[in-house]
Amino acid sequence: MNKKFLNDIFQNKNSSIIIKSISALHIVKLHSLFTKKDYKVLSILFKIFYRVIFFIIYFLGNLITKKKKEKKILKKKILVISHIINANHLNAKSDFYYGNLENFFKKMNKSYCKLMINHTKYSSSYLNHKNKHKNSIILDKNLNIRTEIKIFIKKIISVFRLIFLLLEQKLNFKEFFLLVISLFDSATTFTIRINYQIKNYVKKIKPDYCILTHEGYSWERMCINGAKSVNSKIQCIGYQHTPVTDNHQAIFKHMSGDFNPDKIWCSQLNSYKILKRKIYRQLKKNIFFIGSLKKEKINLLGNKNKQTVLVIPEGIYSECENLFKFSLVLAKKYEKLKFIWRVHPVIDFEKVLKNLKLKRTKLPKNIIFSSKKFDEDASKSKYVIYKGSAAVIKSVLMGNYPIYFKSNKENIFDPLKNLFNKKNYVSDDKDFFNLLNKVKSKKYKKELKDNIEFLKKNDFSSPNLRVIKNHLSN
Repeated sequence: MNKKFLNDIFQNKNSSIIIKSISALHIVKLHSLFTKKDYKVLSILFKIFYRVIFFIIYFLGNLITKKKKEKKILKKKILVISHIINANHLNAKSDFYYGNLENFFKKMNKSYCKLMINHTKYSSSYLNHKNKHKNSIILDKNLNIRTEIKIFIKKIISVFRLIFLLLEQKLNFKEFFLLVISLFDSATTFTIRINYQIKNYVKKIKPDYCILTHEGYSWERMCINGAKSVNSKIQCIGYQHTPVTDNHQAIFKHMSGDFNPDKIWCSQLNSYKILKRKIYRQLKKNIFFIGSLKKEKINLLGNKNKQTVLVIPEGIYSECENLFKFSLVLAKKYEKLKFIWRVHPVIDFEKVLKNLKLKRTKLPKNIIFSSKKFDEDASKSKYVIYKGSAAVIKSVLMGNYPIYFKSNKENIFDPLKNLFNKKNYVSDDKDFFNLLNKVKSKKYKKELKDNIEFLKKNDFSSPNLRVIKNHLSN
């Protein structure tokens, strides 16, 4: 994407909300998931056709179903935006992202309401019915038919705006098609819906503070805009909960208007340092290292098996496929090693296998599909193969030696890049087994031990409640 065009869109106060919502403009990091798109004209037509069919089905569904009763919402001091990525997390004692933050609110005697974005296969009405937490609401996946049509019409108008930009030669044809395709994709639609939903809830809750996860996605910017369009004085705090690397992009960029967090809370020291160095100047003084809000217990639940390798891809299908392909080659070549395949909660295991054209029954016996808790798998493993997954940090803390799979000439997404200094990188099976032999040496064992101590102090440090309290005390 043309950097000048990106800058013009982000800094132009007159750019429409719909244009700024386009997911392709918000490149979270230099990963193929965010940088490679389909430019075929048929893709655009299919996406528009799909939306029309969606409206017809959705409209008919609204006619035959009873209007649901809305949950009564009271005024609260703090609004928290979280996510539900697995139905099993619904009634958990702590939040998947914010840990025990809600308990801290209670100790501070601060009222709060938590809105949860639904990433599960279940309907929000079903989850809300099962939800036992009084202060949380699962957001609907779709809005009312009138608003959905309004969004669709605004998208069509935005196509003409993009055509004007093309005619003015601010865009080339390739970029134009990319933006039109992205305009009609699910990520952009989701982002625009969030903007409408947050406006609606902020009007009802009237919070002074809004806390949301912060990685650089377009929905985060539109969430902030939705809140500030109702109350410009609301303090929006972004919680950086996953490792930030130099390959991240959107989180460093400033957008003209009410699209930027007022403060950023960093969970990890290294991410804090990178953000302080690369973030736009307006926010440099408002980035704070607060430590991890999640109370992690580093327990070794069993004896480590020297022949077991844990494989943990990030929540990206292409990464799952790359790591499973690589470990499958290793499993076939060296039968004495066992490989535990895990996937992020947002990933469908069966879809990954389908994409790889693999069947469970035809895989080697030393490939294990995990349905157990992470701690159980990490406790009995000796090594861990990874790319960008933040889970590798806890895995290392549990004594696993990290092995980063670097394929082709891709960018590095390694959360441990500054600790192991690429000594743990492998590109093929020969590299892998050479590294396994080196890991047995005293030098590598000492390095692992030293890095574990460093991670304990910097990535799993107790939260700085004093800073949090100070930020929420006005």
